[in-house]
Amino acid sequence: MSARIDRRAVVSRHDPRLTWADDAILSVGNGRFAVGVDRTGTQTFAGPGSDEERLNTLAEWGWHTMPGEPPAPWESLLRSYSSPRGPVPYLDLPEGTESPSPGAAWFRENPHKVSLMRFALVDRDGGARPSAAEITGATQHLDLWSGTIRSSFRYRGRACTVITSADPERDAIALRVEAPGLDLALSFPYGSTGWERAASWEEPDAHSTRCEGGRIRRRLDDLAYDVLVHGATAEQTDAHEVRLRASGTGDAAGTGHGASAPLRIGESAPRDGVLDVVLELVPREAPALPLPGRAEGTEGTEGTEGAVSTESGAGIRARSARFWAEHWESTGVLDLGQATDPRAHELERRAVLSRYIQRVHAAGTLPPAETGLLANSWRGKFHLEMHWWHAAHFALWGDAASLRRSLDFYVSALPSARETARRQGCRGARWPKQIGPDLHDSPSDIGPFLLWQQPHPIHLAELLRRADPAAALDPTLVEVVEQSALCLVDLLRPDGELLGLGAPLIGAQERHVEDRSRLQDPAFELAYVAWALRVADRWRSRRDARDAGELTTIARRIHSPLRADGVLSTFRAGPAMERSDHPSHLLAYGMVPPTGTIPAAAASAALDDALAEWDWDSTWGWDYPALAMTAARLRRPETAVDALLMPTVKNRCDGAGHFPQRPGLPAYLPANGGTLIALALMAAGEDDGPVSPGLPRTWGARHEGILPLPGPLTEL
Repeated sequence: MSARIDRRAVVSRHDPRLTWADDAILSVGNGRFAVGVDRTGTQTFAGPGSDEERLNTLAEWGWHTMPGEPPAPWESLLRSYSSPRGPVPYLDLPEGTESPSPGAAWFRENPHKVSLMRFALVDRDGGARPSAAEITGATQHLDLWSGTIRSSFRYRGRACTVITSADPERDAIALRVEAPGLDLALSFPYGSTGWERAASWEEPDAHSTRCEGGRIRRRLDDLAYDVLVHGATAEQTDAHEVRLRASGTGDAAGTGHGASAPLRIGESAPRDGVLDVVLELVPREAPALPLPGRAEGTEGTEGTEGAVSTESGAGIRARSARFWAEHWESTGVLDLGQATDPRAHELERRAVLSRYIQRVHAAGTLPPAETGLLANSWRGKFHLEMHWWHAAHFALWGDAASLRRSLDFYVSALPSARETARRQGCRGARWPKQIGPDLHDSPSDIGPFLLWQQPHPIHLAELLRRADPAAALDPTLVEVVEQSALCLVDLLRPDGELLGLGAPLIGAQERHVEDRSRLQDPAFELAYVAWALRVADRWRSRRDARDAGELTTIARRIHSPLRADGVLSTFRAGPAMERSDHPSHLLAYGMVPPTGTIPAAAASAALDDALAEWDWDSTWGWDYPALAMTAARLRRPETAVDALLMPTVKNRCDGAGHFPQRPGLPAYLPANGGTLIALALMAAGEDDGPVSPGLPRTWGARHEGILPLPGPLTEL
């Protein structure tokens, strides 16, 4: 028996160590709350006058809506389309519209996620923030094993250190600042309707900030929250700025002594003292989140002192260290340390950093934005067609609890999804593409016509069941699976003795938008729906449902994804394949296990065609894991590795582990999640398949706690 993998060695060899020259942003958080920091360990180089959009303080509950009623009711944006079920209304933007109507624009922009505070260093005498020229020798180390960032630099020649940690449960951070000549200032913005902005500094009269001792009271229209300060003296110095100064010497050792201390700093305090402060954010009034037990909105904290009012920075650092050590020890690990191939080191680095990023930014109770809690994208709204890429890996890498949390969203959103299905002439629940906590589908000429998010809850519930068999007995998940399947059945199009899909419809490739009223039978969606219905039938069978077997019978009638000539293309029939954007047809033999309708030879030919001919500049970060999954299912390990590491602009993994896509989209969590899903398949394989089908045997890959992906289903 081989020795147990040294998990700390695997994790720690990929600790990010950054300098001022690295264009990457580190963050700390707990999945529901996170902050990004610059090289000073604070958010000094953000705010008014800065175009940096990655330095935010974001929480799941931090949504803001502009005051006033929408200029048009949401229902006025519905447009009738012909379907096999007769005329049905879809949320839409009219073809040829260069800019949305005021009503459509309002629902696209509201609600939006807002950055809740900025914490920055300021000169103790003049109150100005340091200039970049005054900060020299900056280095930064994220200790992944403890979830703690240590930032070292010199300010006007004087040595400074800032240690930044987040509480693993509360919306709180601890900042230990040893910075002679510098104080810490909190500043507060208004909400922004900008696509990628989380803060507006141009509207000081639209919101309020009031400092009451150790409590800072905030209000932005429908959003109200407190910032509780412990370990510092708070003084309001401007309408939306509060200065913090050390109220004592603090914990001189910083993190305590012994094995639990994540980072040890000097025993003696600097001459100017140490600011060791805890900042906790507590909502008083916030939009109701679509979660069990939260239907009446966020419970206020008026008149309370807050759960962390007596907490110390040392306590949060110790809790963070315990949480992250347990997380790394109790979940999956992939060890490629025996390989001399430099590709192995890079894949291992991406795996470790992606696991940290996903736990910090995507392990909450709402599906995350595609930039997580690092920055806004699509105004912070979440895309359900991306939820599989965000969350499936949790079950595969031994963190099923994080997947289970986000599945509660579907439980609470069932009434809204049922109403959408009813409106479109279907039974069950119809899941939207882009939404926020108000559960309103976002107006678009693409999103409402996508279909591939519809099987995701079935797929995610099945992955959870495989990791935790008790999930099959959870009546709320049973209902989500059943209602998702019923809608899929009714979305099928009779075509003689067989069944197809559409219209109206847009495939996952998101091309042919102008043809959405007549598109039919995208190959990936045909395969995915057929597989998902079989899985949902297994859920029926396990509970001895009287109609067990019915969904499998329906699935057998669904068209093969192949064209008449046996080629796997984007559509079974209809438009010619455009070799740009997502090569989504490959998901039919990768993300979707082989179902017997696509021969391996056809899948392999489609993969080779894409690798040779595709416009990779037009792709997105999850496309490379998609290629790797198809290659792994085909037992082509070299192709899988090269695909996952393809050197393209949208597949670059920066020093923090993020995959920048383009200006305005500086991170892309589907790429991180997709990397982990692909590596799980490459390392652990699929049911009844070989071990490590997607990794070269010469690498000596070892893994623990990673589950195989579903393999081909046998018939009921």
